[in-house]
Amino acid sequence: MPDPRVTNLACFVAGAAAYLLVSKALNKKADRNDGASAEGKDLSLFYGDEKELTTITDSRKFLPSEVYGELVRKCVVCCVDIVVVRMNKETGKKECVLVERASEPAKGVWWWPGGRLLKGETFFDAAKRKTQQETGLKDVTPVQVLGVWNTFFPASAWDTPEEKGTQTVNAIVLVELGGDNNDIVLDAQSEQWRWISLDPEEAKTNKEDRYVIEALERLDTWNPSYKN
Repeated sequence: MPDPRVTNLACFVAGAAAYLLVSKALNKKADRNDGASAEGKDLSLFYGDEKELTTITDSRKFLPSEVYGELVRKCVVCCVDIVVVRMNKETGKKECVLVERASEPAKGVWWWPGGRLLKGETFFDAAKRKTQQETGLKDVTPVQVLGVWNTFFPASAWDTPEEKGTQTVNAIVLVELGGDNNDIVLDAQSEQWRWISLDPEEAKTNKEDRYVIEALERLDTWNPSYKN
């Protein structure tokens, strides 16, 4: 007859091993999407006077077309894209807005609103500015940086016969929409807009762009209950 102590020990070891295997698998899944900043942190470091370093001159806002075209073709452009979240009062669930891009790069793709980071801007400041410029939504509060992506495109709006394509490094910022005014007014960068669920699995089912899916996965890993 088997010793009960040996049997109990074997059951405990088997249970512990199963727990470790499951935990390891779950942690691997989380690790793939981990990396969002702490809430309220936009990862800015100032080596000098903050006010002076964040003063943005008009010459930084509007680059001559020949200068910007050369920049796009020969340099990596730093951008900020935005996950704008609102509460849908009818469904009681949170959702985010996508815009259909009107020009290259990624023309015709449903994408996050966003654009170039100006010299002197923090990620949060750029997120507020680009949200207003591209969607008309003003009452937004930046929450955190979900992550940074390095995107490569075969075409840009500034292509020449000799040089084509562009590369952008994009910080994606989560912002929350306040107030009752959710009326969107698009600028020339986008053709149309739509609100979608924050659920990454639903985004996969609807075949959203992988850039959108990865940001939603990062958001879901940070706080699985946030989308509810």
